[in-house]
Amino acid sequence: MRGVFVLNSVIMISVVLFVILFLLLVGLPFKAFKNISKYVLRGIVCVMIVFLLNYILASNNFHIPINAFTCLFVSILGMPGIVALGVIGIYLV
Repeated sequence: MRGVFVLNSVIMISVVLFVILFLLLVGLPFKAFKNISKYVLRGIVCVMIVFLLNYILASNNFHIPINAFTCLFVSILGMPGIVALGVIGIYLV
């Protein structure tokens, strides 16, 4: 089963690289590319922060799931999004 996971990861990375290359060759406007890269970078940093919070607060049974919704939410809102997910995790779940 491990081989399937590795193959799926390689396929996903290949697809992402192909899409980026295609958008660069087609000529995505520079301003749009700059905005997209800003949100992607913000999302990556914030997901890393959520991962570290999950790791640090695991002893207190605190967990924020990392999925497509939380990634989108955090990449749009940034640090306030992480705080909002924490509040939702504490009071609603």
